[in-house]
Amino acid sequence: MTKKTLSSDQFLKDIQGKNLNFLIGAGASVGLVNTLDLSQLGESFEDLYSDKQLTSQQRAALDLIWFKSWIQDTLITKEKIDEISAKKPDGKKTFENYKRFVNNLGNFLNREGYDKPKRANIFTTNYDSLFELAFDEVAQNQRMIYFNDGSRGFLNRYISTENFNLNISHSAMSDNFQRSIPTINLLKIHGSITWDLEDQRIKATINNDIFEEVRIAADEIINNIDLKDFPIIDKLFFHKKKLSDAEEKDSLQSLKSELSMFNEYPQDDVFANLNEAPSPKLLEFEKVYSKLQVVNPTKDKFRETVFQQNYYQLLRMLSFELEKRDSVLIVFGFSFADEHILEIVRRSIVNPYLKVYVIYYDKKAKQNLENKLGKVGPNKIEFIPYRDVHDGGDCTTKGGFNYLNYLFDGKSSSEE
Repeated sequence: MTKKTLSSDQFLKDIQGKNLNFLIGAGASVGLVNTLDLSQLGESFEDLYSDKQLTSQQRAALDLIWFKSWIQDTLITKEKIDEISAKKPDGKKTFENYKRFVNNLGNFLNREGYDKPKRANIFTTNYDSLFELAFDEVAQNQRMIYFNDGSRGFLNRYISTENFNLNISHSAMSDNFQRSIPTINLLKIHGSITWDLEDQRIKATINNDIFEEVRIAADEIINNIDLKDFPIIDKLFFHKKKLSDAEEKDSLQSLKSELSMFNEYPQDDVFANLNEAPSPKLLEFEKVYSKLQVVNPTKDKFRETVFQQNYYQLLRMLSFELEKRDSVLIVFGFSFADEHILEIVRRSIVNPYLKVYVIYYDKKAKQNLENKLGKVGPNKIEFIPYRDVHDGGDCTTKGGFNYLNYLFDGKSSSEE
């Protein structure tokens, strides 16, 4: 049987001279940032959070759990990478993959012609600071690449979508020639752990005071809770363990019962725990948590107007880029849980000049992605790596970060 392959060399030829866009999700940060798998519940976190029957106490408890089990881990520093890597070797590999990707992308853009802007757009729903760290390190060696996170300023940097529409050039000291400088735009659709709100403007800062306030408020509650009293919450969110058969049978209802009492009150304070309103410390946590500039895991994503405007402006930019002639979209580590993004991509497929590559991790992931995007033919969407089945077994390459980097390595050998 002839094996269909896609070499790095062929892939780069296919996307050369195109309007290049990436859609990157949580799968890229696996190893440094936890993923939230609620398959044992039978519904997603977004579905759970959007349940109209939840009391304000239950929803506030979910905010607390969401922050402690996921958001808190997204503020990544070099020191934190070293700390995580000492326990999990994959942590270091994840960051090296980020740097390798950014470096390879810069090299690819440098080889592009001068008839179009040397620009690539990275749209991501990740809150974490891994791209910023990778940009910072790669910039030390790739000085003729402009990394753009949409912020402007010196001591104080503020985010605006207007800052993405830039063409950067470099000229000799004598000004006798000018050349286009490759630009990599980072568009964080779901916000960032490095964003703060100041005077009705979104401020980019690695020293996020709001984050520290939220962390302290969360710890004041969590430190007064014995997780053993909440086995469903503990296993699903904190220790990532499999539920027993008995627990899984009524897991959703049991979780909601635990959420009703997940606060600083003692478990035997029956009257306090019957109150559907959040406890005093949860109310204080909610007050500071609402200031974080990140999208909530719910269909009603926003708590304040400034960030809502920024979100929809970035969505419009994604839609506009995919409507351009000779556009390419490369999807990696992304599940399309955000219905707005899914609808934009599905709608953009009518563009006859758009090519979409979806990198899937395994067979199950491919099936889920095909179900969401629909089967519109290989000329529109290519799911890669191509399947490799021979000798009675499936030898298909895993579509992880190594595979994405392989595609941009510029090698002529076939898939491995």
